Amino acid sequence: MLISNQRSMLFTIFVSLFLIVTGCSDSSTDPNNESSNNQNQSANFSSGSIAPGETYSYTFQEEGTVDYYCTIHTPDMTGKITVTSNVEAVNRDTVSMENNQFVPENLEVAPNTEVVWVNNEDHNHDIQTGTPSSGDNGDDPNY
Repeated sequence: MLISNQRSMLFTIFVSLFLIVTGCSDSSTDPNNESSNNQNQSANFSSGSIAPGETYSYTFQEEGTVDYYCTIHTPDMTGKITVTSNVEAVNRDTVSMENNQFVPENLEVAPNTEVVWVNNEDHNHDIQTGTPSSGDNGDDPNY
């Protein structure tokens, strides 16, 4: 019985560490998901830096439209999530980051869908709700 409990505890620790390292976390407890002054957004989040091969996830609960962008590659790397009951419900959907673009750029999901962004490039990205300021090229020296 003791060995079984130790294995279970080790598995729990491993899974928790994996979720922390890959950026997959419960968005409801993520301190970066604080509300902002953007009244047109049904969700607000900021991923922080997402290294190559890493992910970030957010669960969209309320219907509405959420614009987002990569602050490193503004103004060109933008996307939009539309949360609507008019689409088939799935637990999870994925947005890929490739060629300094979000693919797909526009995604429709049902409420309570987790969207996972995957960085498939060899450089960092981030995700911020809202729209980029005109003329802001971010901090990327290779832009």
